[in-house]
Parts: sequence; structure tokens; C-alpha cells
Amino acid sequence: MDYILGIDQGSTNTRAAVMDSNGSIVSYRAGEGSYFPRYGVEASMGLVMATVQGALKDASISADDLGVVVAGVSGIDFNGDELLIHNALKDRFAHQDIVACNDCEIAFYSGTTKFVGAVLCAGTGSNAGFFAPDGRKFVMSDYIKQSLQGGSAIAVRAIEAVFESEIGMWPETGLTGAFLDFAGAGSVGELLKRYMKEEGFSTRTKYMVPQILELAQSGDTVARVVLSAFADDLCACFSAAMDKMGMLELDCDIVLAGSVFTGRANILTGMVTERLSRYAENANIISARFEPVIGACIMGLRKKRGDYDEQAALNTAISAIKLGLTRAV
Repeated sequence: MDYILGIDQGSTNTRAAVMDSNGSIVSYRAGEGSYFPRYGVEASMGLVMATVQGALKDASISADDLGVVVAGVSGIDFNGDELLIHNALKDRFAHQDIVACNDCEIAFYSGTTKFVGAVLCAGTGSNAGFFAPDGRKFVMSDYIKQSLQGGSAIAVRAIEAVFESEIGMWPETGLTGAFLDFAGAGSVGELLKRYMKEEGFSTRTKYMVPQILELAQSGDTVARVVLSAFADDLCACFSAAMDKMGMLELDCDIVLAGSVFTGRANILTGMVTERLSRYAENANIISARFEPVIGACIMGLRKKRGDYDEQAALNTAISAIKLGLTRAV
């Protein structure tokens, strides 16, 4: 039982990776995602197992070769959720050590080798986790309001800025043309009608986030204001929770993870880093190095061996690069 299985299940994808006892990632698979509070534990675990079986096959091992299973699962937000998923996994991995946690916790370990610190995740939505020196843990999840929910919230702020620009509250902006092209609309009025009346359209605007970031990076004033306001509000929320945990003065790592923070010279990453540095002056603010599923494997290796030394870290980095599981920072 020398191997570790890492699982990352979000609403879009389920990912599974197998790590050996030396820290090398030996296989990886991605499959369909789920959200167990909506679709049920059995349906979600069915998708987990379909993905896991592929990863085990690629590693040329069976479940009996696993010593530890670590699963970061979207939807583990309230008391009892961890136990629910733990028990569901135990039904499938009876002889393995099981760890079930919110998916932002595995994202923390995809960026740092420390046990104490915090993680701020922003993808389609937002989440944050805090891991205190005394062992306390707090995951924000639904405490984060809708206007701060990652790419979805950024897209809403940006399209509202388009409408406000149309009525003269803001100067002309490249966001207008970008959203018109996205919608195939001939005017802002037509765009507004689709946004207000067409089912599912407002949800699809989240796919505009890369263009919003690009416009801000190129100097579009309104796009920059949209991102700046989002960064202000998100960092204030994050820092308040960090302060309540008694961690604001700590010398620790704050990991930025998720698709919204991905990419070289990401303007939003720079804004968030600068603002968090004002609040947490002693913290080291870093970007996630790996996909979160690798963080799950690292957690498992630590549980199995009690450490994660430099050689294991090097093995992880080399194998993750080969499998395309590193993040562009």
C-alpha cells in the first residue's frame, strides 16, 4: 500500500492523480464534475470512481495498492459534510486512510509546503481557507457574498459597467464591443434585453473573464476600475476573516489559486497581491504551483510519511511538469 490517491471534484471536472511514496505523480485522469449537494452523494461518487479507475489503470495498480486517499470536494461547506463524503469514500476504499475536505484546502497545499497559512481561491466562484497555528481551520464558502464569487461576479460587474457606460455613467469602454461580440448583439439595448430575459445568458457571461482581464491589462479604464473594485472588496472580506482567526500578523503563506488568478502578468493577481500585502504585512503571498489535485496528493504523502522533504518536492515538480499539472504564474 505504497501509493497515494488524490481527488479533486468540482462542478466542472473531477480529477484524480496517483503519487508514489517518493512524491512522484505516476498517473492522472480528468472526468466529468459534480456538486454533491445538488446531485447527491452517490451520483457524485460514481463520477469520482469512474475517474479514479482510469488513473489506477494508467498507474498499473489496483485500489489495494493505495495507502491513503485524499479528496477535496466542492460542497463540503457545513458541519457533517466531511463525514458524509468520508463515509462514502470508506465504502469504496475500506482499507485505506481517508481524508475528505473542501476543495480549497487541497488548493492550499498546491502552493505551499507549510501547515499554517491561508488560501484564496477564485475560479467560477470564490472560496478561502484559513489554517491556524493551533490547528483550527475555517473555510469561508457561502459566507462569501455573490458579488465576490469569482469569475461569475467579475462578469456581472463588467456587463453592468457596459450598461452604465451606455447611459453616461462611465466613459466609452472596450468592454462594450467585447460583450456585443460575445452575445452576437447589434446594440447595447439588445444586449440588455438578452441579459435580462434570456434564460442562462447571464450565467454564460463568466466565459468573458479572460477578455475582461486582457482589456484591463491593455489599459481600458473601465475594465481596470471593475477589477480594482472587485479586488478591494474581496481582499477586505478575506482579511477580515483572517483577522478573526488571529492570523493577520503571522509570517505565513497566502496562496492564490484558481483560474481567475492564472497566467503570467495577470493584472488581477497583481491587484490582489498588493492589497493583501497592506492587510497582512508579514505574509508571503504566492501563486499556486500545481493543479489542486496535486495538493491532495501532497496532503496524502504527508499523512503517510509524516513529512514532505526536498527530494519529494523535487520529484513532485518534475512529474507534474511532465503531466502538464503545473500552473502558469
